Amino acid sequence: MAIEDHLSRRERKKRDTHQRLMETALRLFREQGYDATTVEQIAEASDVAKGTFFNYFETKEAILPALVEWHLQQVKQALLPERGAPASPVARIKLLLGLVAQNPLSEPAMVQRLFAAGMQSPDVHPGRALTHLLTEQVCQAQAAGEIRPDVDALYAGCVIRAMFFQHMMMWHCDYRPAPLGEMFDRMLNLLLDGIAGPNWRKLS
Repeated sequence: MAIEDHLSRRERKKRDTHQRLMETALRLFREQGYDATTVEQIAEASDVAKGTFFNYFETKEAILPALVEWHLQQVKQALLPERGAPASPVARIKLLLGLVAQNPLSEPAMVQRLFAAGMQSPDVHPGRALTHLLTEQVCQAQAAGEIRPDVDALYAGCVIRAMFFQHMMMWHCDYRPAPLGEMFDRMLNLLLDGIAGPNWRKLS
């Protein structure tokens, strides 16, 4: 029996309202920016009362972690080979970075707000979800022989995440030596290939 069959009409309405609020908020953030978007606008565009918004989210900032989790769930589905994702795990990592970069939540101002939310609440750790997703792909790349098996997968995931956000900062600061997707490709290729010259062991 489908999950839908177990949900009461009231539960389905609550779930649908929650989903609509998130979709509307993300659209408005993309169209007019986070600061210019008000709770009133989100509620009105979602066809609910302002008070209804606060039934689901205590503040406007509180919707951000929920949006990150929702977006990463969509990304996770997009990484499945049976849904058309590349067979290569490394190629899927590049796909993952591209999909995350397209979301307005990855813009520097939004990342700062998410970081601040994480500092204020121990339950808010949006960066962990991205690290976990990257770590899963690193493990699969190790199983496929694309990444060395002796590398700590979690550490590699953290390094890729850090480099990803650094590239996003560079991009938004107008340092754009290549299209963003190509920058991610170069970054990951450089990480995997290494930059050591033939004499680095002698000098270290």
